[in-house]
Amino acid sequence: MFRPQLITINCAHCGVPFQLPVFSIIDAKQNPELKQALLGGRLNSAPCPSCGQINYIGGPMLYHDPAHEFLATYIPMEANLPESERQKIIGDLTNALMKSLPAEERRGYMLTPSQFFDMKSLVRKILALDGITDEMMENSKRKLDALKKLLSLQSDAMAFNMAVAENKDLLDREFFMLIADAIEYNRSQGQEPSVKELEALRERLLPLTDFGQRLLKQRQAVAALGEKPSQQQVLDAILAGDMDEVEAITVAVLPMLDYNFFQSLTDLIEKTSDPDQKESLEAKRDLILNVMDAFRKMDEQAYQAAADVADVLIKADDLEQAIIEMAQMIDERVLDVLLHNLHSARQQGASELAERIQQVLDALQKAIDSTMPPHMALVLDLVAADYPKETKQLLTENKDMIDDDFLALLEVFISDVQQSNSYDPKAKEKLSRHLRNVIVQARLVRGLTS
Repeated sequence: MFRPQLITINCAHCGVPFQLPVFSIIDAKQNPELKQALLGGRLNSAPCPSCGQINYIGGPMLYHDPAHEFLATYIPMEANLPESERQKIIGDLTNALMKSLPAEERRGYMLTPSQFFDMKSLVRKILALDGITDEMMENSKRKLDALKKLLSLQSDAMAFNMAVAENKDLLDREFFMLIADAIEYNRSQGQEPSVKELEALRERLLPLTDFGQRLLKQRQAVAALGEKPSQQQVLDAILAGDMDEVEAITVAVLPMLDYNFFQSLTDLIEKTSDPDQKESLEAKRDLILNVMDAFRKMDEQAYQAAADVADVLIKADDLEQAIIEMAQMIDERVLDVLLHNLHSARQQGASELAERIQQVLDALQKAIDSTMPPHMALVLDLVAADYPKETKQLLTENKDMIDDDFLALLEVFISDVQQSNSYDPKAKEKLSRHLRNVIVQARLVRGLTS
């Protein structure tokens, strides 16, 4: 794993200085998430901690894709570097990559990297290696333009509906995935107004497009199951549903699809005498297995990436610096890996390792607390507090923070809890009820102090 370099910059929008982690070596195999950030124009970018605006740094970069035996350097033309300095940068980056690889993985193509002076050309080449043609890229650009246009017309119903009709051929699965990616990116950057705008657009497009209607049908199929369906109810819904509905149900109830479920489905298939019905049931079983396999592979890749980050943190000489450098890669999975490793180390009597992992967890908690927005910190304190005495005390002490944004954040938090699969049903219901009581308290405190 290649660690980033911390660069201090002044925000281009408000002038406040802050540190931005910059990656100079991107290995598509070791860090596929960095490849996606590069393709999405998000690499080496971060929001300003003061104004929230996104800042970018463009500098020399080495891109490596071992699957296609492709190595490329990118040095911006505007850097205007002398040839000798440019060659030195290329040599340093290439040597760093070579040293990181086992001897058996070093190849001749690494000695003559392709050189790019324009980021668009590099991205185009990477996409071409993945089988993305110029025609497909042009189609994606048209969809991005359509997304921007529809966002700008949300307040004009007539113009919006005309734009939907004009771009109907573009509003397909890829278009809705584009919206989903934009939502996740803006949420990760704390851009809640943009998130709400994109979510509103998606909801508005659902009944107006062919793919959106499929999504609605899938959503309705999942909703019809209720919050706590039995395994028999899931099986009945799969038997009655079409392939779109079966896919959605599979994703929604993945943990319930165990050996007993497949045994029941297989028994039905074997007892069915109608050839067409048997073929339909087998197709549904194959679809369910394919969806489960895809999720398993995604989980394995995500776990390995998290394990790599955890390993870097555990072995870091300067833990505080490592946390800053790896901030973009630290998520809940990394914390889960660390907690699992801590438990294993304690069970095995590896006291020194357990102590080190605990130091990492404590340092991460400190870093999270120091950067967490005040509203979110208060929400988490309220989650941990007892209702009604402790929650009322917290709200009264922080009454100046109880505004529309804070109440909206509480509502979003409740929604996230209800949609999460991380809680058992009883814990989910208890936490949701606790937070709804807190919202009532917050409104009362706000009313008394306004």
